[in-house]
Amino acid sequence: MPISPEVLKLRELAKSQLFVMDLRETDAPGLLAAQLGGPDAKQPVVWRDAESELLVFPGSTVVRFAPGFVFVELAVLSDQTGDARLLFAFKIGASPNEASLTAVAEDRPRGNAVLAKRWAQPATELVWHALLRCGEALLARRRLKSPQQLGGVYTLGRVLSFITTEPVTTEGLRGYYAEAAQREQPLDPSILNRRFLGSVPLRRTTKR
Repeated sequence: MPISPEVLKLRELAKSQLFVMDLRETDAPGLLAAQLGGPDAKQPVVWRDAESELLVFPGSTVVRFAPGFVFVELAVLSDQTGDARLLFAFKIGASPNEASLTAVAEDRPRGNAVLAKRWAQPATELVWHALLRCGEALLARRRLKSPQQLGGVYTLGRVLSFITTEPVTTEGLRGYYAEAAQREQPLDPSILNRRFLGSVPLRRTTKR
C-alpha cells in the first residue's frame, strides 16, 4: 500500500523533532537520589504529609528496569516502625509508541504494611515525579539547537528512555490548521496517531 505524501511529511518532521535520552540502570539510583533529596543526595530528607513524617534515605535507593516496568526501592524510617523499605512498581511503555508521561502503579507500595498504607498515595506520586525529573535533568545537560521538552518515557529493560520533542506553540497549530483548511481533501487526523512513532528512527542525543 503506497504511503501518502502527508504521512511521509509527518515522519520527516518527527525525525527532526524527536530525540531519545537513555538513563542506564547503573546510573539511575544516583540521579534519582538527587531528585528525591536535597542538595546533598547522601543526606536523609523528611517527607511530611499532614501530621505524618517519613525519613527517607535517597542515597540507599535501588532502581531496577524490566521491559515496561520500573522498580524503585526506598530506605525509610519512622518513629512508629523503625527502619523499613518500600518498593514501588510502575508500569510504563515498553516501546517508543507506548511512551507517555503517565504510569500505572499498585494501590500500595510493597514492604512495611503500616507505612505502605499511610504513604501509598503521597509517596508513590513523589517517586514517580522524581523519575520524570530525571529526564529533565538529562535534558538540562544537553546542548540542543532548539528548545525541547519531555514527551514520554519507556523502557525495553536495559535503560530508561526519555523521549523529548520540540514544544508545540499556538502559532504553530494555527498555521497547520490554516494550511489544512485550504486543502481540497483535508488531512486524515488518524495519521497523527502515536502508533507511527514505533516506525520513526528516533535520534539519540549525545553529550557535546
